[in-house]
Amino acid sequence: MRKIFIAACLVFIGISVFGQSEKSNNIPAPALLKEEAPLAQVRPKGAAVREEGENCFSYTAEEQKDSLVYVVENLLEYGWSGDNARMVVTRYSYDPVKKKEEEKEGRTFFAPSQQLQFINGSYKAAENILIFTPDKVDKHPKRTFKILYNLKTNKIDCLIDENNNKYMPGECLEPIISL
Repeated sequence: MRKIFIAACLVFIGISVFGQSEKSNNIPAPALLKEEAPLAQVRPKGAAVREEGENCFSYTAEEQKDSLVYVVENLLEYGWSGDNARMVVTRYSYDPVKKKEEEKEGRTFFAPSQQLQFINGSYKAAENILIFTPDKVDKHPKRTFKILYNLKTNKIDCLIDENNNKYMPGECLEPIISL
């Protein structure tokens, strides 16, 4: 047993001493610095600038009840990867008096709480009609939109849903990264 232990120690010492590589005098060249992409830039409100193949349309409904304003924002995103599409429904409420006070003081007003609902699905566009089919059809209804084109530029001007709500070109959501 003692001989096995001594042999194992000698093998271990031999590997640790002779197995080390020699230090070279060559200094590696510094790695080329890559230009870092700027952080997510906020597009100005109302800007209809979209990347090719990316379509985002939004509709906002506000309703005044008692002293609060209830807001529901619907955002339809499609065309970014195959036939994938997504509806993002944002709900929040705010006090209009507090909002005016904050804006008077030059501060940005934020609603106290927001609820985001992401509905993933797919879309089909044919003959001026866009059909959004959610992945979970039992929880969310299928949505149909009429596509209206701008005659001068032949680009999509707006979408109109079944309830005659007009979805205007809007900003796509920036990817959310959580750490």
